[in-house]
Amino acid sequence: MAYFYYENIKVYYERRGSGHPLLLLHGNTTSTKLFKSDIPFFSQYFDVISFDYPGHGLSDYMEHFREDFWYFNSLVAIELLNHLKIDETYIIGTSGGALVALNIATQQPELAPLIIADSFFGNRLSSKEAEKIVKSRQKAKSDFMNIQYWKQFNPNTWEHIVDEDCRVLLAIGQKKLPLIYGDLSKIKSEVLLVGTSTDDVIPDIPNRLSELAEIIPNSDLKLYDYGRHTFMITEKEEFRRIALDFLEL
Repeated sequence: MAYFYYENIKVYYERRGSGHPLLLLHGNTTSTKLFKSDIPFFSQYFDVISFDYPGHGLSDYMEHFREDFWYFNSLVAIELLNHLKIDETYIIGTSGGALVALNIATQQPELAPLIIADSFFGNRLSSKEAEKIVKSRQKAKSDFMNIQYWKQFNPNTWEHIVDEDCRVLLAIGQKKLPLIYGDLSKIKSEVLLVGTSTDDVIPDIPNRLSELAEIIPNSDLKLYDYGRHTFMITEKEEFRRIALDFLEL
C-alpha cells in the first residue's frame, strides 16, 4: 500500500501498468474502488495512477471538507505527481473528478495535454440545484441499496462523507462559489467533455457542457441519449472506446 503526504494528511494512492502516465480521478463520496475494473483495463495501455481524496477511502479522515473541494483535490493531485516525479500525464476524471481535472488544467496548464471530463456540473451549481441533490441524498441514506453503494467505497465513514459532501454542495450553491478556479479560456489541454442527457443525478448536462466547450479553447463534446450517472461507469464499453481513441490508442 502506497501513501504520500499533503499538508500533513496521509493520502493513499495506487499505481499500475507502464507507458504514458494516466491519472484517474474519482467522484464525490467514492474512492479509488470506483475504478476496480477500470484500473486493470487502462493499465494494459498506460501507467495508471489513482488516489483517495483526503477524507475518503484509505486516506486520512477529515472532520470537515473544504468548500473549494475540487480545487483543493487538484492541489493534492499535483503534489502526488510531484511526489512521483511525473511532469506530464493524461487525465480521466468522472463526476467530481472531472472538476478536479479541470482545476488541474487551470493551475498547471502544461501538466495534462489530454483530459477527459465526464458527467459533471459544468462550472455552475445553483442553490436550488444543491438543495435538490441534498434532499435526494438524505432520502437515499435510509435506503439499503444506496447505503451498500456508499459502504463499498468508505465502509466505516460513508455517512460522514455523504453529510460533509452535502454541506459543501449547499455552501457552494448558497455562496455562489466557483467550481473551477482560474481562467478556463487559458486551458492548454485538449479536453473531451462527455455526458448523457439521461444522467439521473446532474440536471441539464448538455447545456452545461456546451457552455464549457465554448470557453475552453481545445475542447470537444460528446453527448449521448442513453446511460446514467456516470457515463464512464454505466456505459463502460462505449466510454473506453472513445477514451482510447481520444488518447490516441
